[in-house]
Amino acid sequence: MTAVKIKPRLQLTVVGSPGYFETREMPRTPADLRDHVCIRNIYPSGTAYAWEFSRAGKLIAFEPTGPISLDDHELMVEAARAGLALAYVWEERARQFIERGELVECLASWCAPEDWLYLYYPARKYLSAGLRAVIEALRV
Repeated sequence: MTAVKIKPRLQLTVVGSPGYFETREMPRTPADLRDHVCIRNIYPSGTAYAWEFSRAGKLIAFEPTGPISLDDHELMVEAARAGLALAYVWEERARQFIERGELVECLASWCAPEDWLYLYYPARKYLSAGLRAVIEALRV
């Protein structure tokens, strides 16, 4: 079998608006999130998933209990920009707002990148043109 990395490593981050942090302290550890309004991340099925943090080999799962539950990272970013709550979103989705000062990133040292994703395929001498095209399109 041959393995090919098929996407860049993604990273989740915690963000809030400058206005949100005018009345609240910046969290320094995931435990500090208990004192904050946090958006619950849910799958489209309605099942919630934890905010996951990692540092020095220690994994921490935080279950937000805030009044807002969303299944779309773009909506989470907009809610955070509006100062409603902290959001746990793909860093790429929030980057432009962080760079413009509309969002503040926190707990960055606790947010580890996602593992690489690989495409595995048989190591044959001849691959179909379609499979070769898919491999080249997905290759990092």
